[in-house]
Amino acid sequence: MQQDNENPSIVKLIKLPDLVTLLNALFGLTAILMVVQSPSNVLHASILIVLAVIADGADGAIARRLEYGLLGEHLDSLADLISFGTAPVVIAFAILAPQYHYPVCIVGGAFLATSILRLARFGVINQKIGFIGLPITTSGLMVALYVLALGSEEGQLFSYGLLATMLLLSVLMVSRIEYTKVRDARLIGVMTVLLILMVVFFYLDNAPGLMVVAWANLVLIGLYILSPLLTMRKNR
Repeated sequence: MQQDNENPSIVKLIKLPDLVTLLNALFGLTAILMVVQSPSNVLHASILIVLAVIADGADGAIARRLEYGLLGEHLDSLADLISFGTAPVVIAFAILAPQYHYPVCIVGGAFLATSILRLARFGVINQKIGFIGLPITTSGLMVALYVLALGSEEGQLFSYGLLATMLLLSVLMVSRIEYTKVRDARLIGVMTVLLILMVVFFYLDNAPGLMVVAWANLVLIGLYILSPLLTMRKNR
């Protein structure tokens, strides 16, 4: 009996929020596999990142209402690395590699490396009040929204914009800029509804609806990314 307490089975350690976290990781893995299967699947893969974001938010909400498991925080970081650190790089590579092979390899490598560093710092520094550096979830979602809003066009402007966006996100993730945790239930509700609408419009093949909601989400995420700068100017 004492040995069971010291070395419990994995089944006893897993809680309901952990299952949702694993769902997040599976969405990310599926996104990667779809792009590996065919680069033309980048839009579908981007929607899977959106689903991973929804799962990432749901596991935290469930954990706060029920209970935090011992595996929770560690599982969350591992799942986030798959869905928001790796999948966006694979999507960007599929889009840009034919014309911009070396630039996307360099920027993609920087994005993945800073994602890992961001998660490692989160694990060792107390960030209960806010976030130090841009959260990896926001970065991964931003890449997905960029692709969904602009439709993975093949023009130079789209390509340079995607590379610049990923490079900026990489810098922000490992920066010392403080981002607030969104706690307003109404704002969280609006964001959740908009993300769900994107998924619905995509699977209904409603391109105009998807485009509108993708841009709405892109603007909201962009404002969050710029929020520290806006706060600094307001306090002057």
